[in-house]
Amino acid sequence: MPDQQQQRQRAPRKSIDERRAMVVAAAIPLLVELGPSVTTAQIARAAGISEPTIFRAFTDKNEVLAACMAEVTDGRHVADELAAIERDVSLHDRLTAVIEVIRAQSQRTAAVINAVSLAGQARLRQRESMSDEERNRLPESRTESYTRLRDTVVGILESDDTALRTSAEEAATLILAIVLSLGRGGGWDTGAASVTTAGLVEMILHGITA
Repeated sequence: MPDQQQQRQRAPRKSIDERRAMVVAAAIPLLVELGPSVTTAQIARAAGISEPTIFRAFTDKNEVLAACMAEVTDGRHVADELAAIERDVSLHDRLTAVIEVIRAQSQRTAAVINAVSLAGQARLRQRESMSDEERNRLPESRTESYTRLRDTVVGILESDDTALRTSAEEAATLILAIVLSLGRGGGWDTGAASVTTAGLVEMILHGITA
């Protein structure tokens, strides 16, 4: 009997967590596309739920925005995408995939952060209102997130370690320094300063000398 009671107590929490995840997954693309003007009604339509359902999972729109911010800045997602890159393709193709994954993530993150900032300060969520998964993410610092990212890139490069002019660890550090700085500085698509993935791959692999 106690087990059944515990299951009943856990069921609502799981249901709320699922609703939160559904709302955030629908809201992020809308924030990227529409910016801060996106409404909870639009988010609800995209998620295939009613608008009141959003407010059974979140207190208000600000809390939705805060959850979106936490989701796009969670380094685990990009590390998981990088880990899925095929290892049996050429170094050129692996490096292209690495840059594309990080580029897409940085552009998505920048768009969401900009939209949230323009919408006003999103209130930080209280620990009690977070899902179990969100609470589990809290201890991960920026340093831990970067280390996870670098180690994943090292794993992608290490099969070509003997062909590299430096170690896979140093190569991964240099690649991330370039790619992440472009993302932070908005230098991917800024007019004459636009940087293409293909151009960056060639520069990293072959340098700038003939």
